[in-house]
Amino acid sequence: MMFNDSEIVKLLKNAENEGVFNKAVAGFILPDGTKKLVTLNTPENTVFDIASLTKVCPTSTLALRYILEGKLSVDSKVVDFIPELQTNYRDDIRIFHLLTHSLDYRVPMKTLRTLPPEGILNALYTYQFEKAPGDAFNYGNPASVLLGMILDRITGMTLQEQGRQYFFDPLGMNRSGWDPLTRDFNRIPKEEISPTEMCAFRNREIQGEIHDESAWVLRQLFPVGSAGMFSCVPDLLKFVQMMLNDGVSSEGIRVAPAGILQLASTNAFMNPAYGSCPAGAAGDCTALGWELNAPKFMGTKISPRTFGKTGFTGASIVADPDRGAAVVLLSNFTYPHREANADRIHAFRALLADTFFGEIG
Repeated sequence: MMFNDSEIVKLLKNAENEGVFNKAVAGFILPDGTKKLVTLNTPENTVFDIASLTKVCPTSTLALRYILEGKLSVDSKVVDFIPELQTNYRDDIRIFHLLTHSLDYRVPMKTLRTLPPEGILNALYTYQFEKAPGDAFNYGNPASVLLGMILDRITGMTLQEQGRQYFFDPLGMNRSGWDPLTRDFNRIPKEEISPTEMCAFRNREIQGEIHDESAWVLRQLFPVGSAGMFSCVPDLLKFVQMMLNDGVSSEGIRVAPAGILQLASTNAFMNPAYGSCPAGAAGDCTALGWELNAPKFMGTKISPRTFGKTGFTGASIVADPDRGAAVVLLSNFTYPHREANADRIHAFRALLADTFFGEIG
């Protein structure tokens, strides 16, 4: 089994020279369970804002846990948990649509960032959809915000508390969670957190506080399911290894119910009960919560069951269950300022994955 650290170092250095990022930690799980770390200008345990990785760690993976335990169903109506929902199609929206982003919200959350938190939620509650649930794939934050709220309500715990109880504490992810500078457990010194952006909206450097503007506003009420988690690569490797082991930690401790890997690595739209992928969504069909077989950031040397996720700040997970291997990347792609699109970081993610999976065969 080959793993060439020098090739990974070269990739990171090239990305730095091209201005993609200047701080990064890349972590790898090899098929034999060995973990490797490669760093660029920062320690391996540096904490980053993981942005939309929050959608899977922990939000949607908590939902999968509750589905397997019978506490939640993909068929459950969202309005049964969020009666404030007054959208059209309110009686047709299911948990399935939140997990697969097949709910046609066409409102960029950043356009709501100047509203008070109650105003943001009201905009989601009263949105008028152009298409029926399931008729369009539309990745975004609203579905994950609603999903996180539902998980809060069925457990009586915040996502922070649920994440700690079910994943972070059992897995020893002691540098993961919301509010790293102020929380009353495992507080992280500011100098150990990578700055995220020189933010024009808040007129200051963002370091240790939520980067996503709407999630930052909503945090006045509760941690939201769409963004706001902080973590480090060693912690995320423990989480991903648990997923690859179908809910069992590296130490052999069952952390999540058996079957969670299948839910995370199977096209959710293959179930005849839900039909085929929504029109126009070719290549965008997902597993429940996780993105599936997406060459755009996973490269071309992966198996069809490869699942993963990206985060706006320069974060990504690519996990191939057929090989039992994975790549985790955290970087400061948005520092000092965000780029117009994610093309360059996607290209790097794909190259990183191709290099790794190409080496291990």
